[in-house]
Amino acid sequence: MNADEVEALRAEVDALVGALEAERFRHVAGLEPAPDLERIFDAHGRAAHRKTADALAAAGEGELSRRVAALRAERVAAPDEEAWRAAESTSTAPGPGGLATLEEAQLAIVHERNRERRLAFGRAAAECSAQPAREAAVEKRARAAAEVGLLQDWERVVSADGLLATTDEAYRDVLLWLARREAQLAPTPTGDLTRADLLFVLALHGWDGLFPRGGLAHLFERTLRELRLPAESVRVDEGTRPAQWPGAHAVGARVSFRRQGGVADHAGLLDAAGQALQRAAVPAHRRDDAAVASMGALLRRLLLDRGWLAARLEVEKKHAGDLVRALALRELFALRAHAAALRVATEVERGLSGHAWHEAHREALSLAALATWPPGLAARDADGAAHAAALAGAARAEVLLRSLVERFDEDWWRNPRASEGLAEILAGGSWIGEEPGLAEGAKGLVRRMQ
Repeated sequence: MNADEVEALRAEVDALVGALEAERFRHVAGLEPAPDLERIFDAHGRAAHRKTADALAAAGEGELSRRVAALRAERVAAPDEEAWRAAESTSTAPGPGGLATLEEAQLAIVHERNRERRLAFGRAAAECSAQPAREAAVEKRARAAAEVGLLQDWERVVSADGLLATTDEAYRDVLLWLARREAQLAPTPTGDLTRADLLFVLALHGWDGLFPRGGLAHLFERTLRELRLPAESVRVDEGTRPAQWPGAHAVGARVSFRRQGGVADHAGLLDAAGQALQRAAVPAHRRDDAAVASMGALLRRLLLDRGWLAARLEVEKKHAGDLVRALALRELFALRAHAAALRVATEVERGLSGHAWHEAHREALSLAALATWPPGLAARDADGAAHAAALAGAARAEVLLRSLVERFDEDWWRNPRASEGLAEILAGGSWIGEEPGLAEGAKGLVRRMQ
């Protein structure tokens, strides 16, 4: 394989990934209930073929070979992915007032103050999520990945376990305080907190007034403008379509945004914008998923900066301590969930399946979250590479944040020169230097919680 052929394959990979992102975005945004992924793979077959991956490996193009191999695994699972996406768009389950769609249940969980109704919505969301086609897609993708040697690094799993161990005490202590404050409940095993309860608690309703709906668009635009980030490269599609996924979701360089209210909208939009900016800055064939996650985490962590909260959201000093503690708990929960799910997803890649898979997932997430996890959600957490990228991205973001503070002071986000550092990060697209341990991001959160 000569240089021209390699370059042509890079362009083909970019075209395939771009087309897949556009189609998946339409599904997430509620525009296309039944995406057509197989057609896209057929149109760019060489970029997702095992022989192509082998030829690239033989030519010394190891990273591009791995990307083609990963796309080949996605291609094998594409028919089942189409099926679960279509089924999920129309699925319903009994809620407290009749049948509820997945999106309706997810939105209701975080707002429902009546616990019986909240638990009913939680059961409905889990039931709607239990799609056999999604499980089939996971298992087929895992087998296809194993065939080409794409397995998660077990050292990453061990590192993720270390994250859980080092944050157990801090997470338990702050969750005990917040669960009592927000819902008069206590974490497991001594309490009876469930996943639905935990999502309600982490919505931070006690601070809703600090995160007004009307000011979000201005805050978002001002934040990107002050950091001199290329906001024009990110397209935010805000809507309330029935099948649109709640929250902010970056798919390629586009963001689907369906409001949930309160802090979730602020954190989610900053995170999604960071991810979309990074994807827009680097072509797909050399994109680093951990770099994408790190830019999202870096922008999201502005919410943990007391100076930024005071200047941009007018948070009074007397309220800042508790608010930052609660916000850091939200972040830490997400990292602990990623760490627990990474182990289970890796075991699925190594052959775990069926009832054993579901039980392992339910047990792992229940222990990590200190809340009882329902059955039915295992297949939603089965992308080990995504979990590893989220953890690595959070660790990198913590290191980057320290560097920005050292170079430009505590209020680095005010300093025009900081934009040069952010531009370098965007343009680089990969990490330079020693990779931080996965627990680094969580340790930074624990410091903020103390």
